[in-house]
Amino acid sequence: MNYSVFLIAVLGLLAALAPVVNNMFSPAVPALASGIGVGAGAVQAGLSLAMIGLAVGQLAFGPLSDRLGRRGPLLVAMAMFVLSSAALLFVDSIAMLYSLRFVQGVGAAGAIVISRSMAADSFTDHRLLKAIAVINIINGLAPIVTPLAGGALVECIGWKGVFVGMLVIGLVMFMLCAPLRESLPPERRTRRGDLIWAPLRYVLGTRSYSTMLLHQALALALLFGNIAASSSIVMGKYGLTAAACGTSLAVNGIFVAIGAFAAIRFRRPLTGIRVCCIGMVAMSVATGLMLVCDCGFYAYEAALCLMLGFMGITLTTSTTLALEAVRDHAGTGSALFGAAGFVVGAVVSPLVVTEVSTSAVFVVSAVLSALFAALYPRQQA
Repeated sequence: MNYSVFLIAVLGLLAALAPVVNNMFSPAVPALASGIGVGAGAVQAGLSLAMIGLAVGQLAFGPLSDRLGRRGPLLVAMAMFVLSSAALLFVDSIAMLYSLRFVQGVGAAGAIVISRSMAADSFTDHRLLKAIAVINIINGLAPIVTPLAGGALVECIGWKGVFVGMLVIGLVMFMLCAPLRESLPPERRTRRGDLIWAPLRYVLGTRSYSTMLLHQALALALLFGNIAASSSIVMGKYGLTAAACGTSLAVNGIFVAIGAFAAIRFRRPLTGIRVCCIGMVAMSVATGLMLVCDCGFYAYEAALCLMLGFMGITLTTSTTLALEAVRDHAGTGSALFGAAGFVVGAVVSPLVVTEVSTSAVFVVSAVLSALFAALYPRQQA
């Protein structure tokens, strides 16, 4: 197999570890709570600990990989994921669950942030766009597959089945990572005294990077806002079942993946961003109108899917432009991109409590995202 093809495939699978950590875990919550003798709410908090680990891990491993190279930190991150997954098979207290889920999140985060960094190290221009597109396509489809796999494992084995599945995935990924070549040669690494603050100042001070960071973060508000509001809208407003809610989210994920794939068609990433900005603003308004005017579930879902499809385009194009702008500090740049998504998710989730507030979040986020895209330096367009 061509090494570039193998590399892109592995990087895409690494980027999908976040759904493995979170979505695969969710079906095991009731059984795990019963197994260790605590309430389901306490076990559910294990999701939050993993999310914190996913955010902290990216901020730690990103700058670290700029200093030490990619391959070593990647193998350490995967080892953390494998060992914590194995230890979770023997969890017998809520404190043990929390600590191991945090470590598991940190390990997964390291793999995720380094996957984007290695793509930036290895590819340029349209080849980088294609690599990021593949990563985002796999990452968009993973949330559809992982909860189904988690539910099946719980049915067959019980709550330990989920952690067996995570362990097997971790071991397979560790073996796939072992043959990867170092993508950041010593001469391109950051100096010893520049581990965190200097790279942060550099990437945030690079206008072409910071505008894309804010553009994508606000675009992600559409995705996280929909996830947070999905149950109350699909089940509460439209009176559909939990299965229908899950199906709706799965279809949404497919459209995000379609958008990521469509981004490949744009020879210039900025053209894709302009198209997606127009589409996101137009479809966020349409989605809000469908929601507040009681136009029916299928009309709302159609507008929502188109809005998320346009958002999928910018997940690829804006990441490409941002990493191109800070290629010498791709680990730090990738880390901030990943952490920004989780921050947006935490901020947006409490805001989508009514139909009007959900519509407002969609429209305001799309408009602000477009405004930051417009601030991208003209001389680099």
